[in-house]
Amino acid sequence: MIGEFIRTTSPRESLGALHNGGEGAQFIAGGTEILRLGSLVEAKKVVSLKGLNLSGISEEKGIVTIGATTTFQEALENEVVPPYLKEALLYCGSYTRRNMATIGGNIALRRDDSYLSPTLIAAKARLILGDIASDGKYGEENIPIREYHSFDGHFEGSLILRVVLNKPKRFVASLRYARTVQSPAALTISLGADISSGAPHDVRIAAAIKGTGVVRLIEVENGIMEGHYATVEDAAAHAGQDLVLVDDITGSGAYKKYILTASVAELYKQCLDAISKGGAQ
Repeated sequence: MIGEFIRTTSPRESLGALHNGGEGAQFIAGGTEILRLGSLVEAKKVVSLKGLNLSGISEEKGIVTIGATTTFQEALENEVVPPYLKEALLYCGSYTRRNMATIGGNIALRRDDSYLSPTLIAAKARLILGDIASDGKYGEENIPIREYHSFDGHFEGSLILRVVLNKPKRFVASLRYARTVQSPAALTISLGADISSGAPHDVRIAAAIKGTGVVRLIEVENGIMEGHYATVEDAAAHAGQDLVLVDDITGSGAYKKYILTASVAELYKQCLDAISKGGAQ
């Protein structure tokens, strides 16, 4: 139960309040997770980000910057947001929730059914983080989103300030499998690649798998870039061989393996189709 609500006016003040709040202190933006019945996020104190002016979207020379407290709906209605990200935003099927949920909040939760993380990893998005060092100095860091997920313990307590999409010509496509638009997804998966040379390079394939987490399919990424696969089915056959996929309410482990491999084949095919047509989507 939330016992204290703290208002702040700057990233430094917010980080200080979080660090001084002790165990059970959390940031709150849209509140869709912390205030949700049955949430696994336990918060005794919350530090509000509403007064930090972290919302808004800008574009310069094709590079799109999205403030962390920008809501899903605000991003959907903005003309400079890439279509591939708008597709991922619509995976949240509730209009009410889209008006509450924030871009930064969805990333920070690191949920195993994340709407956005697979797409942002495939897009090679970058995060601008704020943090306070051990000597008390405030600083900001620009990191790839893949590092935020790979080294989550290192960034615990950091504050996401902005998301940067700096690959305007990159191909990115995604798929999501859930019983309904309101249900947790068994799988959300995205493939991104630089296809400017007429072949897929700098490939990223990321998946949010319920019960497993957000993972990258690095072996398949490398296989595609090195031209090891004669067909899209060959690539799919190597997907998730080392993953532990569990049975849960969204489906069995065998079902998740099936849709994972089928999705890799489909997304790789879409990438090759885009190359044959001369560019990204």
